[in-house]
Amino acid sequence: MARGAKTPKSDPVREAAVEYFSARSHNAWRKRLLETNPEQRGKPRMRPRGGVMVDINKPWASLDPRAKADNMGAAYDAFDAVKRFPDDREAASDYVHQRWMARNKSDKSQPKALFKQYARLPEVEKDKDRAHVDRMKAALRAVSPRSKAVRKGAAKATKTIRLDAKTWRSLEVAAERLSKAVGHKVTIEALIVAGAEAVAAVSKVAARKKRG
Repeated sequence: MARGAKTPKSDPVREAAVEYFSARSHNAWRKRLLETNPEQRGKPRMRPRGGVMVDINKPWASLDPRAKADNMGAAYDAFDAVKRFPDDREAASDYVHQRWMARNKSDKSQPKALFKQYARLPEVEKDKDRAHVDRMKAALRAVSPRSKAVRKGAAKATKTIRLDAKTWRSLEVAAERLSKAVGHKVTIEALIVAGAEAVAAVSKVAARKKRG
């Protein structure tokens, strides 16, 4: 009897990155939706997913599986883009856009103006594809075994800092503004570390003056 074809093994890093990317992308989208349209809070936002209408105005954890599958399709495409073009952000973004057109060609709600080659898109639309590439790279860094080991080791050597929502949002805004000013990504964690180092330096100077 002939043996059946082997089922390809799933890539745990790929699956983890897709879940990480999808969950954070959806929750970030929903957060922006409710910030700009507060009247949408608690109201269904019905969209066709998997052949049926489902409410996409829900947190990722309680989102309909068919809506999750739609989000994860974009995540898988972003993963493939990064793997194909690990050192070429524009080529990866171009691939993301090609896959978006393929996934959405039958969706009549999508603007026709977006169904064109990546090179012909306005920068604001290109940035959306670039964001997918950047978020997938961040997801891969977050879920890689090495990153987990580093975080685990760091957790043993450091203490947890708890911040309230208002403070966290202020840091988010500050990080976004600084990132734009310096031309590269500045994380909230980097701001916290920089602030702590600045306070430590000032305290050290103050202690010297007091002794003097």
